[in-house]
Amino acid sequence: MKAAVASVLLLAAGGAEAGALAECRGATRTPAELMACLQSARRQAGDRMLESFLAIEQRLGRLEVAPGRERSLAALKQSQRDFERYLRAHCQVMQWLASGAAAGPAALGCDVDQLRARAAALDGLAVDQPN
Repeated sequence: MKAAVASVLLLAAGGAEAGALAECRGATRTPAELMACLQSARRQAGDRMLESFLAIEQRLGRLEVAPGRERSLAALKQSQRDFERYLRAHCQVMQWLASGAAAGPAALGCDVDQLRARAAALDGLAVDQPN
């Protein structure tokens, strides 16, 4: 019963089973393979998010000379710090909800999902915007 409640809470808290955790569970057979898959996905998602952040940062650097945009880089950097705090807190909750042997994979899966979402959000900032 406790495992069923934890699974429901995990799904409600961020859909961990619908993202990276489910992807890696479907592609692996052992706990070690699961962790390796999630760690690889974490690196890829982190790199992708950083790439998106740097592209927006570069773009804002060019635009910041325009009146009214003087604080755009500072706002982007604050947004990133806020995201990083959220990522740590949110995924720690996921880890606590999973507990035991599932805690590590739950936290990593959460990281991957949130980093992917952040990259998509940053990419969305550049959509339909002039260079």
